[in-house]
Amino acid sequence: MDKLTKVRAAVTIAFAASVPLIAGCTAHNGQSSPRKTPTASASPSPRSSAIDLTKTPPDISGSAKTLVRLANRTGSEEVAVIGNIKAGTVAVATECTGEGKTTIAIGKLATYTIPCAATPSTTYNEIGLASSKQQVEITVTASPEVHWGLSVGWRSGFQRPS
Repeated sequence: MDKLTKVRAAVTIAFAASVPLIAGCTAHNGQSSPRKTPTASASPSPRSSAIDLTKTPPDISGSAKTLVRLANRTGSEEVAVIGNIKAGTVAVATECTGEGKTTIAIGKLATYTIPCAATPSTTYNEIGLASSKQQVEITVTASPEVHWGLSVGWRSGFQRPS
């Protein structure tokens, strides 16, 4: 092979190798693409043996109405202001992971603090309401390293503790 043939062969190989890379790139101009382009990672991410509960909101399946459902949050947040909660039972499920603590305030009805650790944990509480409550502010105050999820639900009826 002469020198020109070798250069042409090298250019052809380089071009052929770059075609898959070019084909995977599209310009979005700030708009969403109508189809998703599959992506691959150069190195697999390590799998954790523990399930991170904070990726999905905690379960409150016994509630008739969902008031709040949040997941994968960090830090402190004013979650919501519920305009009206009827008499009944308010269910509050909290999940957290990371070193620190999380304080949940359900208006003037209840405030509690839970410790959070490297292992994800879930806390479930119920608040019985004998009458309707208005403008109930729900806030979460969490250490910066803590990841948390929160679900608040409601169902009719309540039982006083004996």
